[in-house]
Amino acid sequence: MSDANHTPVLLDEVIAYLDPKPGQWIVDCTLNGGGHAAAIVATGARVLGIEWDPTIAAAFPERHPELVGIVTVVNDTYTNLERICADHGVAPDGILFDLGLSSLHYETSGRGFSFLRDEPLDMRFNPETNPVTASRIVNEWPIEELERILTEYGEEQFAGQIAAAVALARRTAPLRTTTDLVQCIESAVPAWYRHRKLHCATKTFQALRVAVNAELENVEQGVAAALRVLKPGGRLLVISFQGAEDKIVRELFKTAAKNGTARWVTRSTVRPSWGEVSTNPRSRSAKLKIIERL
Repeated sequence: MSDANHTPVLLDEVIAYLDPKPGQWIVDCTLNGGGHAAAIVATGARVLGIEWDPTIAAAFPERHPELVGIVTVVNDTYTNLERICADHGVAPDGILFDLGLSSLHYETSGRGFSFLRDEPLDMRFNPETNPVTASRIVNEWPIEELERILTEYGEEQFAGQIAAAVALARRTAPLRTTTDLVQCIESAVPAWYRHRKLHCATKTFQALRVAVNAELENVEQGVAAALRVLKPGGRLLVISFQGAEDKIVRELFKTAAKNGTARWVTRSTVRPSWGEVSTNPRSRSAKLKIIERL
């Protein structure tokens, strides 16, 4: 995975709002390619980096040899944030979540995150701890549940038709690869939907990935834990890419501000500039929210 190019989103905005100082501890809850962590370290702050994917975590020293011994890498889920901080004796001065899928997953994981590659339908961030694969969902779960997943997690307007096509296809043979699933989706949606700029499989693949990794539940647990462990005066930054994630973050922040445990640093959602979107199209749906612990 070390050769893939991962571009951190909203990097300048993250550093400006996080405002790390030399000697402070910043927790990067989604280490991914390490771009945010490297920029934080450049300010003199120390980083505790959490990465759920064991392959990405193991490749970090090769990708960033200059950060070995400076960034503490933990292969775990950020839902265990409180325990991780306790184990490492870290009281965070700032916490960052970048909830976007890493380019490393799309390009080199081989786990079927991208519909542009013929790979097994896996989609697990951590195959060592998670028994649920995308293949298992499409081949074994009730079709009503699959339709719900596509509707709620992918906002897929043809969820019913796609679920019905999956039900028909899996009677003949299991859907094992990304190509199998893409062909199934293409058979279920209208011609105009297949020829849009946004690929007709985009929302289905997103929904399955969210379901496989319990992403929405994890975001709620992880952000809530961050609000508990953050030092007074410390800032919590969350970059989200999906409407459902953004809603969860917004509601948690609103509750914290209302009960007096935190305050909004800015009520406006921070979005990437036109220049960033033009050079990194994957940043186009990024939304950054910031809150400060009181």
